[in-house]
Amino acid sequence: MLRPFGADPGGKRLRVIVARVLFGALAVLGVLAAPAAAQETTTTAPAGGEAATPVIRGTFTSGSTPIEGVTITATAVDVEADPDFEGEATSDADGAWAIEAPGPGVYRLAIDTDTIPEDFALEDPDRFELPQFRVFPGSTSSNAVFRFASEEGGGIVAPSRWERMLNLIFSGIRLGLIIGLCSVGLSLVFGTTGLVNFAQGELVTLGALLAWFLNTSSGGPQWTLVLAVIVAVILSGLFGGALDMVLWRPMVRQRSGALARMLVSIGLALFLRYLFQVLTDGSPNTFRQYATQGPTDIGPISFPVSTYITMVICAVVLIGVGLVLEQTRLGTAIRAVADEKDLAEASGIDVRRVITMIWIGSTALAGLGGIMLGINETVQFNMGFRLLLTMFAAVVLGGLGSAYGAMVGGLVVGIASEVSTYWIDADFKYAVGLAILIVVLMVRPQGILGIRERVG
Repeated sequence: MLRPFGADPGGKRLRVIVARVLFGALAVLGVLAAPAAAQETTTTAPAGGEAATPVIRGTFTSGSTPIEGVTITATAVDVEADPDFEGEATSDADGAWAIEAPGPGVYRLAIDTDTIPEDFALEDPDRFELPQFRVFPGSTSSNAVFRFASEEGGGIVAPSRWERMLNLIFSGIRLGLIIGLCSVGLSLVFGTTGLVNFAQGELVTLGALLAWFLNTSSGGPQWTLVLAVIVAVILSGLFGGALDMVLWRPMVRQRSGALARMLVSIGLALFLRYLFQVLTDGSPNTFRQYATQGPTDIGPISFPVSTYITMVICAVVLIGVGLVLEQTRLGTAIRAVADEKDLAEASGIDVRRVITMIWIGSTALAGLGGIMLGINETVQFNMGFRLLLTMFAAVVLGGLGSAYGAMVGGLVVGIASEVSTYWIDADFKYAVGLAILIVVLMVRPQGILGIRERVG
């Protein structure tokens, strides 16, 4: 017989404490609104200090080779601070360039094609300008990207078909690990509570926004990224535990059905998404350590250092989750509750405490996944919502309620989505993952690691 996993504290006092944690996390996010508001209403430096000057920057490279001596100009299109602004920069020996902008707004960036060395050429000759490049309020560094390829006969070798495919597979593994990290909690919550949580995407966004605020926002403490990530993950987990204590547990106690709880999760997702939009002004942001970075080559694979770091972190955490589920009392209790809740409770397991721990862990994992995604891309109010269908696809593809299935499903969806961009436009890559979901479920309805149910 399994020993009880902790005692149930119960009572109004604990619910009050947890409710304070819930609203305290939202209060921390509320501070995000201050920097954006200040940028919108102030165009000059306050007395006794200087306002941070936004910088438009980038790096001209052909593969891993920097391109020196290329001139680029920035012209104001819609800039309140200086409507007539014109700036110019020339790439240095590392291919890097930077132009100080007068403030947020829309700029036209254009390369002087006559300054491009003869051994180099733009990948698309018509893409020598970015006519609507936006610098968002509160941003101190905005990165502009122009793709270069070598001219035929030049000294730089373009990647072969197999090198490009290998890089796409590597990128797919990265995306799959992040999807798996975000999806494990979604699968565990469904397996133990039967709830299809449509707010999972917003929990992904929550972690990324908290880490960005703590690390980069001018209104935050600007901690190192490691410290910001640790604190953001802890706050995300506490937020998940508070949601269970304040929202989901009372609904279960009132015998609310699965459909009612699912509809509440949809409402919670909408509330959080538009709260994030209001607090951040809908602006995309980047972590300051990774605002601009060049690729690092490992053989034929070429990616920024942040990609390698996030892949290692995701892999280590997913392995750790597997070990917790297999080797600890908590993992045994979770598997028992997922298999048969009533029997687990009769065996002495505190089911409510286990479910609270699952919410804490699943929300922390979702927050960490959002941070990893934000490091590789950008932090936006709807980043988790864009990933939501892909997470559902990973969970269903791997097998509903199976944590390992979510990991495998995430890798399958991620690799298939990225590799498909070799043949189709990148805008359709997630549709490929959903198409694979349909095909697999037609052959194996229970998913890759799911168990077929007996009917009879």
